[in-house]
Amino acid sequence: MLSWVKYHFNHLKKWREYAEKIAKAVEDIIPDADIYVVGGVAEGRTTIYSDIDILIVIPSRILDNEAKKNIAVEVIERAIDRYSLPWDAPVEMHIADAKTFKEYLKICRKITPIKRALDNKQAQHETRKAAP
Repeated sequence: MLSWVKYHFNHLKKWREYAEKIAKAVEDIIPDADIYVVGGVAEGRTTIYSDIDILIVIPSRILDNEAKKNIAVEVIERAIDRYSLPWDAPVEMHIADAKTFKEYLKICRKITPIKRALDNKQAQHETRKAAP
């Protein structure tokens, strides 16, 4: 196998690690966002042409294309700078509001949750309740 193919597949094998780094960056910027992995990686069908499709759902806002682009750039820069996401990680980000997320639910065969804001709020609430 060609070395660049091995290199690319090694990146794809780390999809969850990379998605979690992106999730941390998103949490810093937009705490109420949910993060999912969609596409071929989520469905277990990776090829040399695959990338890691990360869906960031921001239910509290309606977003135009410029806002989506700005969020994607800010998230990827933060993930690289603060959370050591490799600069060449094959990550493609998709930004969606609540309405667009419903469309993703219709077309995606599998959606793998990485971080859901509601889960984090419940965990924080349970932690506060358990504290003396």
